[in-house]
Amino acid sequence: MNYLTKPEEYRLKIFHESRKRRVMVGELIYNKIKNRYELIYEKNYAYSKNAIPISPDLDLFKLHHHSEKGKLFPSFMDRIPDKSNPAYNDYCKTQGISPTEKNPIILLGAIGKRGPSSFVFEPVYYNEFDSTDIIKLREQLNITQHDFAEALDISKTTLQRIEAGVSHDLNTLKYIQILLEFPEVALWQLKQTGNRVNKDISTKLIKYFESENSNKKR
Repeated sequence: MNYLTKPEEYRLKIFHESRKRRVMVGELIYNKIKNRYELIYEKNYAYSKNAIPISPDLDLFKLHHHSEKGKLFPSFMDRIPDKSNPAYNDYCKTQGISPTEKNPIILLGAIGKRGPSSFVFEPVYYNEFDSTDIIKLREQLNITQHDFAEALDISKTTLQRIEAGVSHDLNTLKYIQILLEFPEVALWQLKQTGNRVNKDISTKLIKYFESENSNKKR
């Protein structure tokens, strides 16, 4: 299986992190047609009791802020290290981007992801992997949700909600995608859960992932 996963060039998600919780703040979007950046606060965050603005110029009285034409908001630009910084190339290398990258959205989601504030910027990914891929695999192997979740150490309730389209738990979806993309990881996981899984189910999954692993090496 091969799923397309690449960073979105025009959108970033913004979170507020504290020691106890992580809250969705909003999104930064580049409007290519208008050549402007837009900050859209989440209503639940903006109207919450303890909400703080990302910066004084991006207050919470408006949910939707527009930048000057062709310019990123100054407070966001401050998060991107200067190219004259001797460590700039190393920053880019550790985050898997080119030192010549110019797209502010890509830069913020990589080397500007974490700054001195408690706001965290994360890239949005294009991803062809979704719940239908899980359902197809289970049906192909004739394995129930319960057995699939048990074998791969996934929350049964979360799996049910994902397949029903009620939940889009990104962490669980990403975890399952990793198992399907990297069969050697799935085989390792099956060794950990083997004792509590029906032997026939375990054998089916092991054979499937061993076959995928062999195909991958060809």
